[in-house]
Amino acid sequence: MKTTYPHPKSIRRKLLTRLYERYQQDPLKMLEPEDFADIAVRTPLAANMHYLADRGLVEMMMGYHPPMFSAVRITADGIDLVENRFEFNLRFPPVPGEDAEALAEVPYLLERLVEEVDLSPADGEARRCMLRDVQYLRDEVARPEARWRWHVIGALLDWLAEPLENSDEALPSLRMLRKHLEQVLRE
Repeated sequence: MKTTYPHPKSIRRKLLTRLYERYQQDPLKMLEPEDFADIAVRTPLAANMHYLADRGLVEMMMGYHPPMFSAVRITADGIDLVENRFEFNLRFPPVPGEDAEALAEVPYLLERLVEEVDLSPADGEARRCMLRDVQYLRDEVARPEARWRWHVIGALLDWLAEPLENSDEALPSLRMLRKHLEQVLRE
């Protein structure tokens, strides 16, 4: 009987989140493999931690039993990634329903929105303005959710819809993005 594990990106997200939380409590404290017993079993833990170390997101102390590490802590690059919610969700998407973050789709929708605006029938200047508005929206949702300025997000969504309002070629990702963000606002 083959053992099935959660998706590696899901495990890596949890590992980085745990390491980030520990760093906030005590920046000098390193975690041991036993501190991750609830997240991953031994084999995927070692493989995923080595992956994160290869990416420069964590630093590991190797012990006498490779490939298992003795202790690990998050690096400055790992902290920057976790704090940039947009990039963190893009690289390590949360499992829907598992985290409080119901916003797992937002980074993908924003990327699709860029493509749709780029291919839209809007003229050159209108298209450039729309692309700048999408970038501004990306910057706004990259902030911690508690610091989002909902009036800014609402205005940006309205501005993006305006140039193609009377066109048959509206932006489907914009409608879905608005729906996801309004759902979060209601919660």
